[in-house]
Amino acid sequence: MATEPQQPGSTDKGSANDPLKGYDRVEETGVYQMLWDCKYCNTKKLLGVTHKFCPNCGAAQDTNARYFPTDEEAIAVEDHEYTGADKRCGNCGTANAAKAEFCTQCGSPLKDAKTVALRSEQSAAEGAAFLTDSKAAAKTDFDAQKTGGVPAVPKPPASKKWWYIGGAIGVGVAALIASFFVTYSIDVRIDSHSWEKKVKIEAFKPRAESAWCDTKPFDAYGVTSRREVRSHDQVADGETCDSVRVDRGNGSFSKERRCKTKYKSVPVYGEKCYYMVNRWGFARDIKAVGGLKEQPVWPVVQIRAGTCLGCEREAGRSEAFTLHMTEVKKANKKHDCDYKEAEWRAVPDGAVKKIKMRLVGGAKCDTLR
Repeated sequence: MATEPQQPGSTDKGSANDPLKGYDRVEETGVYQMLWDCKYCNTKKLLGVTHKFCPNCGAAQDTNARYFPTDEEAIAVEDHEYTGADKRCGNCGTANAAKAEFCTQCGSPLKDAKTVALRSEQSAAEGAAFLTDSKAAAKTDFDAQKTGGVPAVPKPPASKKWWYIGGAIGVGVAALIASFFVTYSIDVRIDSHSWEKKVKIEAFKPRAESAWCDTKPFDAYGVTSRREVRSHDQVADGETCDSVRVDRGNGSFSKERRCKTKYKSVPVYGEKCYYMVNRWGFARDIKAVGGLKEQPVWPVVQIRAGTCLGCEREAGRSEAFTLHMTEVKKANKKHDCDYKEAEWRAVPDGAVKKIKMRLVGGAKCDTLR
């Protein structure tokens, strides 16, 4: 949609839709006249500020036909007071200066007249040429604004190779996901039962650790240090600039230089300390194992308790009751599943059961029947 033109020199970055958002510096480098072609006598490249009416046939300037000149054709606007975008007469459609109170063509009051639509900004990398503009391009731009779209910019056709690669990847991902959920049923024979009860043991002893020296623990000893990269800072390293043409809505446009700061990553060094510290940590597991005929019991835990160097403590217990099974039709296919003890005991050795298998991922242990 058409918007009110931005005042020259403004660098307000407050709006989420502000075209200046993301730039660190904006400077106006000149104001120039736009061009227009008379649709009645076909006179071309009339000046947007100087020629409000065609000098050959007298037809009023069509604001929707204004287009940007090439750099070689650009004529600077000098000593012209900018009062805002033109207002379009609601009676005859003639564009009038923003401060006009009555239409210069038909005399109708302009109190409620709306401002003319603005061309979309045109941007090019600094030093590069702008795309050639024209009356036809202006019409495409204004039509796109009316429908809420953006002018279509031709793009080179993408290589079909990437379509094939993308399609193959998509099919592969879909197949992998599907294969995890798709299941089929097979017969399995229960070969044996096993159980394991495990006690995790931690020991209090010297351990090698490292930390930034300003965060090392107070009880660290045997400390050595060296300088290492601790982080990275983003430091300004020049800028990249775009040249932008902005329609001011009165037959002129401003040329702006919009720049973004470039940054480079610079390492920040700090002192890294390496030291010994007395801490609790994993030492070993104590296990008890057996089969269906043995009563599951926790292993005997014999440790040196306390807080001395070399002392130990329990750090958790776990147990597992496992069924070991073989596929009836494929004797080389083995599967193991863990269950609660009551379920584990309810299935005798040698029993033939059905279980569901995933295409990938193995047996679904909760489907054993």
